[in-house]
Amino acid sequence: MTDHPRKALFPNPFYVILLVSSTMFVITALGYLISPSVADRPGARTGSLALAAWLDRHGPGALAVELIVMLVSALLSMATDRWFPSRAPHPGAASGPGSPTAVAQGS
Repeated sequence: MTDHPRKALFPNPFYVILLVSSTMFVITALGYLISPSVADRPGARTGSLALAAWLDRHGPGALAVELIVMLVSALLSMATDRWFPSRAPHPGAASGPGSPTAVAQGS
């Protein structure tokens, strides 16, 4: 039979931070690109104009902060990836230093 991949025991929290910050970066970048056309539209609502004005003033700074958060969380997620195993060890597998599992993992 084929082995189905098991769910992670607990996910790497830096991947979650990376996912959220990447999503926010894309939303901010798209809003920053669209805001000039919203500001020039004659029938725009005040909320839309306020958001467009905020993005015009603070958009580059927000994008820079989100980019730094993305970079740091990506580096931390790669550095700590081995601490968050994606599979539970097999019940019959030995876990000593000379075991095949430890040798295969480079321990």
